[in-house]
Amino acid sequence: MRIVNVDSEIIKELRRSGISKEMRSLESSDWMVLAEIDKKIIGASGVGGLFNLTSIQILKEIKGIGLGGLLQREMINESKKRGYSFITGMIDPANKQSMFHYKLGWEAIFRIHFSSEIIQDVTIFTFNRRGKIVKSFLGIFNNILGMSILACLLKIFKSIFPLIINYNEKIIPDANLTYIIKNFEKIQNHPIT
Repeated sequence: MRIVNVDSEIIKELRRSGISKEMRSLESSDWMVLAEIDKKIIGASGVGGLFNLTSIQILKEIKGIGLGGLLQREMINESKKRGYSFITGMIDPANKQSMFHYKLGWEAIFRIHFSSEIIQDVTIFTFNRRGKIVKSFLGIFNNILGMSILACLLKIFKSIFPLIINYNEKIIPDANLTYIIKNFEKIQNHPIT
């Protein structure tokens, strides 16, 4: 595993390997952990943005061998070494492979239903007291009033949303206020599966 700060050379490596084709947000990370075979990137996990949002991507032909867990553990350890108070993630609850996050200590804070196809659990991994304060603050979105406020903020600030959370994907979820509020779902402490 190699830990690197993201620069134009790393972005070129990500593109050559094809790893950032599926998840372009990796390219917007401040730094990342790389897994390589014969100098080709086969997996990457990055951290960036105002909320220290994490991204992880593994080449399809490599998935299922435990590389995701190794990348996550290394990213968590490096975040702690770098003095982060917390890191956050967005997990599709339908993606059963990503449920291992909870075994590593991630906690679900709230769930947002952008559409029937795009549902995200916002998660956090805290390292200290300040991280726990951020977790408590973000917990205000785990009720109908908080989610209504978040939906409005997402609608108003759609153009800067990617910069705030390190989201560099082709399609930015549209914040449909009615849909988000109508489909609000309070999230409980996520069971370890």
